[in-house]
Amino acid sequence: MPADAVDINEATGVADDHELIRFSWTDPERFAEIFDRHAEAIHRYLARRIGRSVADDLAAETFLVAFRGREGYDVSQTDARPWLYGIAANLLRREQRTEVRQYRALARTGVDPV
Repeated sequence: MPADAVDINEATGVADDHELIRFSWTDPERFAEIFDRHAEAIHRYLARRIGRSVADDLAAETFLVAFRGREGYDVSQTDARPWLYGIAANLLRREQRTEVRQYRALARTGVDPV
């Protein structure tokens, strides 16, 4: 496929995720379409695991990490959701580890750092 060709999904008539990500390498604003498609699902995934307020921050950070790492995306994968869920899961684990460390510090010192 030529570099400027668009892989349009014949059923929906829109570009697939991998094409949008590839286009965003030279036109960063195209990544907003990935956000529009998947932000709600990523937020729901995180909210079920950690609560809505923290999920707001982690969902935003998921897309920031994805945007910054978009040039490393494997464009042979047409659906970006597994990649985005992986990023979200890694951020969730990091958040949970941080929370556990804070509770342990609180238990040791009896002083709430907040």
